[in-house]
Amino acid sequence: MKQYGGVFEAIVTHGELNPKMGKMSFEIRGEGTLPTLQIAKPDEFEPDGTPVLRFRKTRIGKDHYMQVILKNEGPISATARFDAITNEAFCFEGSSMNHTIMSKANHAFDFKFTPRKAGLEKFFLTFQT
Repeated sequence: MKQYGGVFEAIVTHGELNPKMGKMSFEIRGEGTLPTLQIAKPDEFEPDGTPVLRFRKTRIGKDHYMQVILKNEGPISATARFDAITNEAFCFEGSSMNHTIMSKANHAFDFKFTPRKAGLEKFFLTFQT
């Protein structure tokens, strides 16, 4: 549990020019918890701290699979929503790029690499909680 607070302010468009009459403002406070997910795998990182999946050399047209494992150490469930993959050599394997992970659990997401041409392939995989 953590305490949160903020100020809510509503301004009426084309409303009263007097600041006391043309807007409403009040403070909001409360207690709660936010969903959090951590990356358990991959456990290799770029120098800037970004996790990295390094697929091995793979023949053109052949498949190689790797996993991203997310863990939820928080007290509430959290949903991971992966953004679309923008490189045709990589594919998300599974029924949905969204998954809810229960508290104190983890979930593996499978990714497939199928090179279409010789060379280095890269893409950034992002998700939101």
